[in-house]
Amino acid sequence: MNSLHLLADVTHVLPFHLYDDVKRQPTRCELVVHPGRGWAVATELPQTLQQPALIGLMQCHITLAAKVCQEYNIEPSSLTLFTRYAYSDNYENVYAVHFGHGERDLFDGVRFVEPRRDMLNQEDMAALVVQLSNGQAPAQVWRALAPAPAPKAAAVTSKVR
Repeated sequence: MNSLHLLADVTHVLPFHLYDDVKRQPTRCELVVHPGRGWAVATELPQTLQQPALIGLMQCHITLAAKVCQEYNIEPSSLTLFTRYAYSDNYENVYAVHFGHGERDLFDGVRFVEPRRDMLNQEDMAALVVQLSNGQAPAQVWRALAPAPAPKAAAVTSKVR
């Protein structure tokens, strides 16, 4: 996933600043966003002596999703958000971030609730990189908000006489 910032129509922000959802402490990450396709990958930055340990992405899912939607004009229902933890050049964990609910409010702010994350396995990561590299949107299963269920047809009952 290291080369996603080289794709066409992608915005690369290093560092991307935000506050965690719990203690409102500052944190930062590397962010790669494709506003037209509605996806974003946030990579936790390595810790250095000059940049001591910050809260990190693990406590920032709500704020991260809202800020990405607001700053890059992505509708909450269209957002696909991944968090990435690159421990070395050849080892990384990538998570799809999901929410129980998300919407724009009356003041055009964005709110998300009930975050959870699901780790992608190696096959899913490989398929995702191919999709993104080919200019496709990620599969709908990775969306931050589950698609609304299709309305159920009203049961039709008839009496046979």
